[in-house]
Amino acid sequence: MSEMRTVRGMRDLMGLEIKARNYLVDLAVGIFGLYGYEPLDSPVMELWETLSAKGGEDIEAETFKFKDKGDRDVGLRFDLTVPLARIVASNPHLPKPFKRYAIGKAWRYDRPQAGRYREFLQADVDIVGTASSVADAEVILVALEFMSSILMDDYLMRINNRKVLKGFTEVAGISDSLAFECFRAIDKLDKIGEDGVLKELADRGIKKESSEFLIDAIAIKGNGMDALQQFREVLKGAEIGQEGVAELELMAQIFEENEVSNKTLFDMSLARGLDYYTGPVFECAWSGKPDVGSIAGGGRYDHLIGLFGGQPTPATGISLGIDRIVDIVMAKGLADEMDTGLDVYIAPIKGDMVRYAMRLRSEIVKAGVSCDVDLMDRQLKKNLQIADSKKAKFVIIMGPRDLDKGEVSVRNMSTKETNQVKIGEVVFHLMDALLEEA
Repeated sequence: MSEMRTVRGMRDLMGLEIKARNYLVDLAVGIFGLYGYEPLDSPVMELWETLSAKGGEDIEAETFKFKDKGDRDVGLRFDLTVPLARIVASNPHLPKPFKRYAIGKAWRYDRPQAGRYREFLQADVDIVGTASSVADAEVILVALEFMSSILMDDYLMRINNRKVLKGFTEVAGISDSLAFECFRAIDKLDKIGEDGVLKELADRGIKKESSEFLIDAIAIKGNGMDALQQFREVLKGAEIGQEGVAELELMAQIFEENEVSNKTLFDMSLARGLDYYTGPVFECAWSGKPDVGSIAGGGRYDHLIGLFGGQPTPATGISLGIDRIVDIVMAKGLADEMDTGLDVYIAPIKGDMVRYAMRLRSEIVKAGVSCDVDLMDRQLKKNLQIADSKKAKFVIIMGPRDLDKGEVSVRNMSTKETNQVKIGEVVFHLMDALLEEA
């Protein structure tokens, strides 16, 4: 029989990878809750008319689109923002600001490569209902809180503003009809370099002087107000650009107060999501190996909810690429630290002991202590090896002679010390011992 394979761009996860992913998800949920975000879930499949409402030339090409059995055009969601926009548009009376988090899979028919999968897990936080750049700063703070808990110093959040980019084109004398093409070229800077961007700009009919101005402008970057003062100087005479800088300045002040300025970079070259972002845009990069691309990204999308039939509603958010962060965690050897192991492993000495072991396990589990039982009638030596592989803190050895005396042997796997404990006292003994270990 031929080998059964997964669909290209999709993968199976098991063992440490799943434990690392679960750890990251639990961490995200905890942080999101601390910042006052409420959970929200939505179907993985949407009507095509919903998915296509977001717009953009790549939507249909990158969506898993098909007909259901009712001959309706449907597709798998490609992000968690479209469902949010649909829900908000359909529920206009939601209290504002509406702060929600969502964690779930999304699908994109993209070319698979390192760090890029066709099925991936995202963790999003969004704020709906306020146009203030304070909200943009907050979702970045939430993401930085998450990153600091995992990646230490090897990450940086780049930030720009769609209005700043628009101001550039005004100052450069580039017409609105060519502005979008200009932004698309700038967005490729990291991939094709300055010469490549200049060539693309020329191919799009943008004058040499304008192109050279843009190349000089997008080289401006820095951590705080000094860099933003340079933004202001370049954008003299561009009202929309000055408005964008003002929004970034408020964000910079918030980052300084929260002592995260060293993890944020105001970067004029950042141009992402230009089909729908309307204000600040941001992207978090990981500087170590493996190279997985951006590990978080987002921005302000004030027009999106209106596209779904709702009232024009300001909104902003950021998405964490959980699967890419799992790849980093695995490469750095951090997954072992995220595997807390098993509290207790029970080793019945003979097959007929397993029923008593299962009963004891039930009592242990009811106390909130994790516990596994050997179901394979293994020898004690092998069971101790299995317990080690599961990182069990204690092993309960249950044999007929001890059981006749109403006892079991409890072995501390760290100290190798073994104690005889009355069965009725096992749970209390374990809980005390685990507290001491903690």
